Amino acid sequence: MRRPALWVVIIAGGRGLRFWPRSRRNRPKPVLALGSRQPLIVETVDRLRGWVPARRIFISTSESMAGIFQKTLPALPRSQFILEPEGRDTAPGVGLAALLLEKRMARSGADSVLAVLPADHVITRPAAFRRTLAQAARIAAREDVFVTLGIRPTSPSPLFGYLLPGKPYPGVKGARWLLRFQEKPAPAVARKLIARGGLWNAGMFLFRPSVLWPALRQHQPAMFAGLARIAAAAGTRREKQVIRDVFPRLKKISFDYAVMEKAEKVAMVRGDFGWTDLGGWDMLYRFQGGDGRKNLGAGRRAALDSRGCYVESEKLVALVGVENLILVETADVILVMARGQGAKLKSLVAMLEAKGLSRYL
Repeated sequence: MRRPALWVVIIAGGRGLRFWPRSRRNRPKPVLALGSRQPLIVETVDRLRGWVPARRIFISTSESMAGIFQKTLPALPRSQFILEPEGRDTAPGVGLAALLLEKRMARSGADSVLAVLPADHVITRPAAFRRTLAQAARIAAREDVFVTLGIRPTSPSPLFGYLLPGKPYPGVKGARWLLRFQEKPAPAVARKLIARGGLWNAGMFLFRPSVLWPALRQHQPAMFAGLARIAAAAGTRREKQVIRDVFPRLKKISFDYAVMEKAEKVAMVRGDFGWTDLGGWDMLYRFQGGDGRKNLGAGRRAALDSRGCYVESEKLVALVGVENLILVETADVILVMARGQGAKLKSLVAMLEAKGLSRYL
């Protein structure tokens, strides 16, 4: 079977609070270079260029962030930005993208497949990623099924969701039917899942729009009804206004919870392409080779009797007798945090906002 016509929607939402103070309202995580030479969203687009026609690559984001991403991706026409009036998590955003692209996809062939990809993941083996994506697209093109990508775990991490594989999917190497999702289990449960062949959920999904609508009608009827109202106005003068009226009232829920965990037929393809979801400073430290002994980061540092620290600063940072610290300096903020405490950054940002210090956010 020839490779299906792949259409890609890159989800560019969220501020990435676990990378504060480098991530801000006007500088969200996807525009940062984290473990990469270029902004994460630029690398996400670049690994698809020449393989997926540029006219079939779209960015889904909120109206408030559109200017930031358009400036970061100047070669991408503004018509390829799908704008949400406000962030409502990924399920409404994916639904909006699917309904706005469905007719164009149909004109390019009956085997057109929509791939939904995050904007802020690191992938060090792009050729292997493209091969895995092509495998998944073939499944989605030939059968009424959702397809998701799974990553072989390197540890029983509680930071990721897991995919538990079922029977082999016929005719596609490395593919299986999905038995069930397991959302961010405790390490002991994660070890059992890994022993049964469980994979990390990479948050990448492929399907045809015609498969999405029955699933939404069954599992998210209110969202389906709202999207149907938008679809009726699509392509008319009323389109933007209807989106602004209807979209903010759609349920705020992730695509995983709204659709994937409830769908009757889901296939999974195992990927081995150097994938990392950099969830915060501690994960960036480990991604760069941190083992609890090395001091790593960007900029100049001198360390005496210190270990396990990650430092980013334009100044020389001298470490004396300290362990397991994160120190990040920007023009207006210095963050000092114990490694392993990154989950508290969201609470810290909320505290700063409550204290009237929003200019630092």
